[in-house]
Amino acid sequence: MMTMRMAIALAFLVATLVLGGGVAPVKSFAQCPEVPPFTLIPPNYPCPIIPTCGTQYGVCRWPYAASAGTPCQCQAANGAWIPGVITRGTPGR
Repeated sequence: MMTMRMAIALAFLVATLVLGGGVAPVKSFAQCPEVPPFTLIPPNYPCPIIPTCGTQYGVCRWPYAASAGTPCQCQAANGAWIPGVITRGTPGR
């Protein structure tokens, strides 16, 4: 059975959520462009990329399902293929 104190607290909570606009807005990644597979991306890329292939020169999007630690390769701007391993996401994110 709900006591008067609980009812007042619940009413206050509902009023706060309604008047305050609800919960904090969630950052949307809808504006993130599709990253081409195998191409090295800059370390300051703002959107999440999973799965990724991590190399000594950076990361690239890996277009296939793979377990962490699986060998992979990324293509540098000069066309060279750089070996790496699958990571869960971009480093430092």
